[in-house]
Amino acid sequence: MLSWLLGSALVGWVVVYNAMRLAGSSPADAAWISLAVGAAAGVGVFLLLVLAGRRLAASGRVVHRGPLEVPAPGALDPAQRDAARLASLGLGALAIVALAAGAYLAADWALSEPGGRATTTLILAAWNLLAGLWLGDEAVRLRRLEAEGIDSAVLGCILTAVLAGVGLSRDTIPSVQVALIVLSGVAGALAGLLVWRLQGARGVPGGAIAAAAAAALALILPLAL
Repeated sequence: MLSWLLGSALVGWVVVYNAMRLAGSSPADAAWISLAVGAAAGVGVFLLLVLAGRRLAASGRVVHRGPLEVPAPGALDPAQRDAARLASLGLGALAIVALAAGAYLAADWALSEPGGRATTTLILAAWNLLAGLWLGDEAVRLRRLEAEGIDSAVLGCILTAVLAGVGLSRDTIPSVQVALIVLSGVAGALAGLLVWRLQGARGVPGGAIAAAAAAALALILPLAL
């Protein structure tokens, strides 16, 4: 719940930020206002969805499948093992680039003149370092076929993509931001496919589709600014 709350706030910020940039606001003017308004809107939407879900559940309607039940490593079938290994490669590549980007941005922020330090740069640096450590740990555990946290890793990939979109719109090491977006889309899609496999491959792989869509939008929106 906490990860989805944080994710809703960050996605709200990105949506409002890009809307303000499309309306003509400069990155500096849009940063703080979009953070306050977007985070509040995202949290509000999150709370409304939680309330609606609980009311539907109280009425006896099934609104989700419940927590993901992950088999032990030895109980995975061949398709699940292959999906885990592919997801491990994708998350590992994303983690390496995210750590490098986070370290570069943190150093750039620290070495800048006090009056020229952008808050957005600090936020992007902190997230990339956090995402790199988090998703790197998930990649290592997936190599051992331990997939307990893979469902939350999909969210991590989505957030990395949308925040890299913010960095791209601010022209902050754009080539690295593009690499982060592409890798986030690929890693998120692979992780989402693994979740789908673990759930019995029923229906459509929603997590994989969401990750790919988030990455596509993160590339398209900055190009429209």
